[in-house]
Amino acid sequence: MEALAEDFDSEAARAKEQNGRPFRLGVVRPDCDPAIQEGVDSALRARSLPMTEVVLPGMEQAFDAGLTIINVETAAAFGHLVRSGLLQSDVHARLCAAKATQLDAIAHAESVRVLFTREVDAALEEVDALILPTMPVLPITLAQAKVGASVIGVSALIRPFNLSGHPALSLPIPLPGLAIKGGSQIVTRHGHDETACAIARIIESSLQRL
Repeated sequence: MEALAEDFDSEAARAKEQNGRPFRLGVVRPDCDPAIQEGVDSALRARSLPMTEVVLPGMEQAFDAGLTIINVETAAAFGHLVRSGLLQSDVHARLCAAKATQLDAIAHAESVRVLFTREVDAALEEVDALILPTMPVLPITLAQAKVGASVIGVSALIRPFNLSGHPALSLPIPLPGLAIKGGSQIVTRHGHDETACAIARIIESSLQRL
């Protein structure tokens, strides 16, 4: 973060780890691969931080709205490539769909952005961060990618926070019985990047002792 943002305060992040009050975490349990959710739960149990269950009903709508907004931006930047004949089938289909985005869909997406942002802000009034898996499923294989398998669904849990603009950090976590790692997403209030980094460092230090 120090490399990415000149105004990031690493000392403030470290101070947040040592201020004597444990962070309060809101655990969001979306529909996802059970192994990924168990990995997230195990990482949290390793530190025994105060936790409460949080529900974000607007996530699915926020995902769709996020797709609409990025479709408009992507079509504006790369829509001309549809005629190139050089795109893989998944990307070609996504660009064609993006170019067909209607104005009323954009307006609806912007209204969803406002509502979901308020929903997340309200949840974060009660906790310091929201914790949930970064991806709902494991990444596709190379073989699946070569035949054009869609990867849109893997962003179902991150795109809503792209839409709302909340800081989000993905921490690699071990998954039970698997050689590859999953990700635990840490979402904090607007402007609280230091808090996300502090919580990630705390959880990571616990994982290293396992």
